[in-house]
Amino acid sequence: MSETISNDYLSMINKTGSGYNIPVIVDAIVGAVITPGKEIVTAQKERVDGTISGMASLKSSTLISQTTINKLSGSDDYTMASTDSKTVNLSISNRSKLDAFSHTITNVTTAKPMVMLVNNWTSLTTHIYDQAYLDIKVNGAAIDSTLGGVAGRMDVSSDNATELTAKLNAISGIKAQMVKVSDTSYTMVVTSEPGSSFSIVSPSTASRLETSGTHANTDVTASSAASLTFNGVAITRSTNAITDLIDGVTVNLLSDNEFDNDAATAAPATVTTTVSASRSSTKIQATVEGLIAELNLYKADLNALGFVDEVGDADGQLANNSYLRGAKQKLMNLMTAPISGYGDSNIYFVEFGIKTAKDGSYVFDKTTFNRTYSNAPEKFDALTQDKAYASDPNVLVYSSSGSNLPQGKHTFTDSTDKLDAGTSTEKVLTRTGSGTFTFSTSDYTGFHFQSTSANPGDLDIYVGRSAKTKLFNFFADALATSGNHDKVVDLYKDRSTDLAAKLTKIDQREASLQAMYTKQFTDMEKVVSMATSSSEYVTQLVDGWNKS
Repeated sequence: MSETISNDYLSMINKTGSGYNIPVIVDAIVGAVITPGKEIVTAQKERVDGTISGMASLKSSTLISQTTINKLSGSDDYTMASTDSKTVNLSISNRSKLDAFSHTITNVTTAKPMVMLVNNWTSLTTHIYDQAYLDIKVNGAAIDSTLGGVAGRMDVSSDNATELTAKLNAISGIKAQMVKVSDTSYTMVVTSEPGSSFSIVSPSTASRLETSGTHANTDVTASSAASLTFNGVAITRSTNAITDLIDGVTVNLLSDNEFDNDAATAAPATVTTTVSASRSSTKIQATVEGLIAELNLYKADLNALGFVDEVGDADGQLANNSYLRGAKQKLMNLMTAPISGYGDSNIYFVEFGIKTAKDGSYVFDKTTFNRTYSNAPEKFDALTQDKAYASDPNVLVYSSSGSNLPQGKHTFTDSTDKLDAGTSTEKVLTRTGSGTFTFSTSDYTGFHFQSTSANPGDLDIYVGRSAKTKLFNFFADALATSGNHDKVVDLYKDRSTDLAAKLTKIDQREASLQAMYTKQFTDMEKVVSMATSSSEYVTQLVDGWNKS
């Protein structure tokens, strides 16, 4: 043979086997089959799990905003004043009923408590009361105690002075204490609330603990009511905390101040105390700015979760998420929707000075705020105070914050007892009671109105849900376990579970392919090893040909 036969092809056959790294070859083949699909499913699961985490962050942000906004009370929107705060001061009892006012108060006499002094107790521990029980009433009602089937009867058998005093002091509406007069003499002081009274009756009318005051050691001073002149009208009340003179306000009588007894005054002059409440633009502005700040924090959280990184890979956890887009849209709708029920005209967030900037954030518009405060300051009540009232001030309207009665103006027709007669929401109200009549319908839970007349006449009813309530309900709906948020999260969790199961199947297929290809290449390796001797024979034969 004139040409030399090449042995290059023989280098592929190792004397001890194929020479290939079988695990590497198997991993490459299996990877080519498994990796593309597995990477897709893994990426899907990572996105789904990221969305679940983002939904949790959104819920946390929603809860924080709801809690913060719910703290807005509006109680600081008014400045309360008294020209003689030692005699009279004011406190807010119902902010929703509060309005600006100025009133004069004269001839103040505070309500006094009933006082019972029981003298000459010789010891706090060894002086034992000599009766087995006491029958006690506060303001004519038996106390919450029963002995031998008798209501209001309290067991005091074998009680010493200290034990007896403690039992009396524990009774609602009564205070009792022992006062040391000397080392061997103590006085029990029993008092009622101002303007209130109590009675203590023992088995023996000669007992020292008898409010009849017949015992030599017992002195009883009756209670007295409070009195004052309010805007020229003489007023008497049983308490020093008067809640029915000024809507939404408690008038607290602190001390008597009927006359000015200054020696320099020729004749005693009636002392006039002026009490007033006025809106404070500074405090209302602070409320508005606080609301704006919290709304911007919430929007910033939404924007961060929905951020789309157009040049990198730093998307927010809810980028391009439909639920997040819906949440943003709902907030925008809320902020542009009217607030009704505060009169015949609607109120809008922008009238509070809340303006939307070009970047979507909210900013304070001082000019609009000042215009509203100057022209219609009562509109700011719609920031934090729900309203429910009638065009007839003698009709009391009640509508809870959770009532399903729509906000706004409603008409009541007396002849048919219908609310919003002739409209698609017409309801027939049921009248109950006597003396004070209640009108209600089961269709509107949490709503009714009351009148002293069975026929109050035609009237308008206004029900307003404040900006605070509307926002609180907005967040509450988002947080509700039956709401869309949890439903969406449950769907994503189901999707994550499905993808995890799919990855498990992929892993199982990968292991199966690994086993199959490993077996095939191992079997091939055995064949190659068996061919080693044949390879040596062929090599020697070829070498012999080349030498010949």
